[in-house]
Amino acid sequence: MQAQLAMDAASLAAQTILECSGEIYRAEETAIRMCEAFGLLRTEIICFPTGFTLHALTDDGQSLTRIKRVKERSIQLQTLDDVNSISRASAEGRMDAAQAFSSLHALRETPVPRTRMKVLAFAVSAGFFSVMFGGRLLEFFLAAVAGALVQCVSPLLSRLRAPATLISIAGGFTASAATLALITLFGGNQEPVITGAIMPLLPGLAATNALRDTMRGDLVSGMARTTEALLSAVLIAAGVAIALML
Repeated sequence: MQAQLAMDAASLAAQTILECSGEIYRAEETAIRMCEAFGLLRTEIICFPTGFTLHALTDDGQSLTRIKRVKERSIQLQTLDDVNSISRASAEGRMDAAQAFSSLHALRETPVPRTRMKVLAFAVSAGFFSVMFGGRLLEFFLAAVAGALVQCVSPLLSRLRAPATLISIAGGFTASAATLALITLFGGNQEPVITGAIMPLLPGLAATNALRDTMRGDLVSGMARTTEALLSAVLIAAGVAIALML
């Protein structure tokens, strides 16, 4: 029972890291260290952005395996830090398998940040990006409004379980269409407003993780994440183009 619980805790930690867009090596090292801390032997794990297989042996030679499919991914840096803290506590002997599993389960049940906070953060970020690309005070506020509208649309489509491709296109389309409407009403420079509104949508973390995975030798994951980042950027640009052409 203790060995099974140890495998469940390590598996849940790796699954949480992948779901929060963590690096492949982080998920693998976390699972290995937790298994070793809980007394399991010859731990092996192979991770991909969409799932992993974890295998280990008990001290009496029993073989244990866990296979998980990761279907949904989001950016939750605070959750990644919390998983790392649980992993370190387990490796240092301050937390047993039952406590680690319970802590990870409670962490996954923690409510995500409120939509209003996400909208505010997206709006402020879009506004400052517009200034960085040559906008003035008017463009700052216009980009903030357009960014807020984008962040209202994307979570709605996510709740409706729309595919990621549609969400990317809708984000670019909303940013461009909202900017054109605002420019018509209030004037201003179109280019920095659109650029500022779409910048928070771009897959910067995915591109960074793709490069890190490739440099560490995780070639399959690196290629998959590179493709994901490029496809997302192209679809966002397509959404902007559709709004401009209409």
